[in-house]
Parts: sequence; C-alpha cells; structure tokens
Amino acid sequence: MARTLPRREPVRAPIQKRSQKRVELILNAAKKLAQEKGTAGIKMGDIAKTAGVTMGSIYQYFPNKRAIVAELATAYLDDNTRKNQEILSDRPNSLAELSRTTVKLVNQYYDLGRKDPVASDIWLGYATDKELQTIDANDTLRNRDAVFAASKHLFREEAYDRANRALLLIISLGGAAVATALQHDEEEGRRILDDAIEMLLAAWDVSILPLGHDT
Repeated sequence: MARTLPRREPVRAPIQKRSQKRVELILNAAKKLAQEKGTAGIKMGDIAKTAGVTMGSIYQYFPNKRAIVAELATAYLDDNTRKNQEILSDRPNSLAELSRTTVKLVNQYYDLGRKDPVASDIWLGYATDKELQTIDANDTLRNRDAVFAASKHLFREEAYDRANRALLLIISLGGAAVATALQHDEEEGRRILDDAIEMLLAAWDVSILPLGHDT
C-alpha cells in the first residue's frame, strides 16, 4: 500500500466554539473573494477585511494564504469523499459493475468542479503548488482505498497488490482527465471527459478485469 503523504496543518486548530466560528468566517471570506478574483488574486488583508477579523486573528490559525487555500481544498475533497461513500455503499457484484461505479465517481468529481468555480480554480492550481499536490495525492490514495475496500471480494487474493496499483492509476488518470476538461467550456469539457472515460474503460479491460475471480 502507498504511504500517506504529510500535509501542513493550520498553526493552531480551533477548539472553542468562538475560535471555530472565527476560522469559519476566515474560510468563508476566502471562498467569497476567490469567487470574485480567483485564488491567485486574493490577499490576506482582503480576507481579514471581508471576514471582519484582524490579521493577527488569521495568523493564529493560518501561516499564509496558501494554508487557507489548502484548507478550502481539503474541505472540497472531504465533501467529494462523502459523496463517493454514498456511491460505494452499494457493493458491486462484478468488476464490470465496478467499472460503471468508477465512471460515476469521475463524473461526480467533474460535476463538483464544474458547478463550483472555486473548487475548479483550486484543482487547476495543483500543478504549481506542492502543498495542494500533497493534498491531492492523499485524496487519491483515500479514494483508491475506498474503491478497493468496496470491491476486494471481486479480486483474487494473489492479485490484491496489482489491483491496488491498477486502481490507483485509474483514479489518478480520472482526476487528470477532470482537470483537463475543466479548462474548457462546459460543452467541450463534457466531450473531453466522455472521451477520457472511454479510454479509462479500455484501460480497465486490460488492467482490472484479468485480476478477478472469473479469469
């Protein structure tokens, strides 16, 4: 199993309700500003002003803007994970059914980015931000583990390691396809994602199906 990569936490995690409320105000302000300017265009001073808090209050919990964006990224991915868990709650009865479930996961991830421009902006920033890359890598591992846990019964025991590697690649390719599709308008993005899903299904036939009990 791949190791979990470390990620930086806020300076101080909020414990008291008042502190939790202050962090919520900061994050909501950052999200509001990101909707208007994109994450690259927001500044700590603007976040403080919009949230109605002092700069010192922000630095109690976040060392810089990148940490705030990272926290927003984590929140989006956690929300996506909860939705994934709903889809995976019905255990698939075959690897062919699992492939359809995986397509649902890819489409859900794309829909989240398409509907929320802040999520899309953050995900497109993965390429240039190492902390976001770490968060994304951890999330990919988490999703892989969830898919494997829901489908472990479909694989031959001696193929477990290969199944985990193959699922990690499929999920990683799906995430990359979503990032590419989100760089285009909705109509073209949908076409790109549909083409990518066809490629993923072809890869599935080669890399996943041979690992099942029926082969």
